[in-house]
Amino acid sequence: MKLCKQLNYVRSLSAGKACFYFVDAQEKIQPISIDRTRLRASKGDYSQAYTGELKRKNVASYELAQGNIQYIEECYVPPTVNTIYCAYSLRINANSLQPEICSDPEVRVMLTQLASLYAEKGGYEELAQRYAKNILLGTWLWRNRACRAVKIEVLNSEQETFIIENALKLSWYGRWDQQSQQALNSLTQYITEALSNNQDYFYMDIKASMSVGWGDEIYPSQEFFDQKEKGKPTKKLATTHLPNGDETVAFHGQKIGAAIQSIDDWWQDNADKPLRVNEYGADREYVIARRHSTLNTDFYYLVSQAEHWIETLLKSDDIPDEVHFIMSVLVKGGLFNSGKE
Repeated sequence: MKLCKQLNYVRSLSAGKACFYFVDAQEKIQPISIDRTRLRASKGDYSQAYTGELKRKNVASYELAQGNIQYIEECYVPPTVNTIYCAYSLRINANSLQPEICSDPEVRVMLTQLASLYAEKGGYEELAQRYAKNILLGTWLWRNRACRAVKIEVLNSEQETFIIENALKLSWYGRWDQQSQQALNSLTQYITEALSNNQDYFYMDIKASMSVGWGDEIYPSQEFFDQKEKGKPTKKLATTHLPNGDETVAFHGQKIGAAIQSIDDWWQDNADKPLRVNEYGADREYVIARRHSTLNTDFYYLVSQAEHWIETLLKSDDIPDEVHFIMSVLVKGGLFNSGKE
């Protein structure tokens, strides 16, 4: 299959902005505020004393000992608070069943057939189980998951509730206890239906309860700055507003989506971790593309072999890992144009 000039898929998983909060003695929701701090940190970066390949700068000793003034935003658990919450909504649409925009009718037919066969062979159940794992593990809490205990509650559009009492006792590759496994199986079935049924509306409300200590640091999203502004913090935290108008710290929906879609451990036979779904298998921890184009394992090469994958699915009920990866990218959505036109 020849990639077409215009090809676009709308994302199937849409996470809302998540807010952090705590509940006071009167059962009222209260915001978690931001501290703005000026620090006199030490200079320690490479460029202070070196250029290029360990070429020393002509810098005086006292210059390296001077303070590095920083103005940043931080966030901490308020005193007397032992539990904080993080909640958001997740909408699921079956948008991977066909392209939203496709400039080549033959490509549209082929990709639609691939998705149809994938659904028929039960492929969406594999993706759904992986998304469900990340939701129930609280992977989307990122650094905040490193606390004393984490309880995850999920309420779906069918008014079904799935609860994990302590997500810290579970892991991606580990064995789950019976109650947790049952929650995983039920949530998997729901997400499978949501990814393959475009005739209904599917959503979930997800909440994490985190047991914390007074003064523990909280890690919401950070805002990105193109350039520093005088008199404003160089590190600014994301915020949203509670119903009463109070400002509280928050996660961007994109950050939550990135965690939920960290499911790609098909990138290598003995892969030791799931990567966030990406066309080239970007591994930020090692700063490397695990699906480099020279390996013929990247999305664009694999999807160009759509005819081969369709023939494979027609002949067998076994779904190759490459097809799982292709469909996970289509679920993620994006522009997959073969050119700039």
